[in-house]
Amino acid sequence: MSRFSPLVPKLLWTLRAGLTVMALVWLTRFVLQNWGELVAAASRLDPTYLALAAVGAILGLVPGAWAWHRLLARDLPELEPTRGILVYLRSGIGKYTPGGALAFAIQHRALNDDRATPLRLIAVFVGTALAACLAAALLGLPAAAALLALPVWTTTLAIALPTLALLLWSSTWTTWPAFSKMLARLGLPAPRDFTITTLIMTCAWALTGLHLAALGLPFDASPFFLVSAFALSAIVGIVFAVLPGALGVRDGALALILSAQLAPADALTLALLSRALIVGADVFGTTAAALLLRAERGTPLTHRKAATS
Repeated sequence: MSRFSPLVPKLLWTLRAGLTVMALVWLTRFVLQNWGELVAAASRLDPTYLALAAVGAILGLVPGAWAWHRLLARDLPELEPTRGILVYLRSGIGKYTPGGALAFAIQHRALNDDRATPLRLIAVFVGTALAACLAAALLGLPAAAALLALPVWTTTLAIALPTLALLLWSSTWTTWPAFSKMLARLGLPAPRDFTITTLIMTCAWALTGLHLAALGLPFDASPFFLVSAFALSAIVGIVFAVLPGALGVRDGALALILSAQLAPADALTLALLSRALIVGADVFGTTAAALLLRAERGTPLTHRKAATS
């Protein structure tokens, strides 16, 4: 059986690549066939709504950065929250490079003096990504129910409440130290840390999703549905994306989900505008964080404390 094991990642990569190509082809074909309707849908947007959406996209960066810092601070307790958050934001643009390699390079270079090893950074990324997927799935339940024509609140509560109860219960497993040690050896956060990270990432998805709710104001769609749809599309992008930043897959998934309440042209218009605002927010966050980190001259925490004491 072991000689077949290398085939599994290759098959998964091929599947993800195929889905990405299909999504890009579908998006391109739809845009070309419905260009007039897309322009008409975009003309309904008000600059005020666009400004609100941009603010929401930018504010949504902060909770995710805080969650990342909390996990990293388990091994680097002297790392200041402000510095950790700025380093994460500085590396945000790196997710638009193949494999997100630039993000890790930026993080390692910025935190090298703080003893942040590459393995530690990868472990923190994995822990944050797993929590982000679970948070997006929970927040995306209403949109998934609407897409499948299921009772929204009944379906959401039936799945979300037991999941949250299990998370909260697992965070009290102080009598099972062997379990926490096993997770630590795998580089994963302890149950309590994972629960807190999941809750923070739920807030991050909700806050970021407000940009889509603002964009959807002229289209008479439920703001709650739009926030949920954004979260659900995010998990699709995380799981199936091949291209940097989940280009194509997340946008196609978001347009498909939004079509449960909107006309196809309106749905794709919102999906494409959402992508533009998310990229713009990442660029803004990276630029602002880089300027702030440069202002403090990248001095290690111990030196800063000595200078101020």
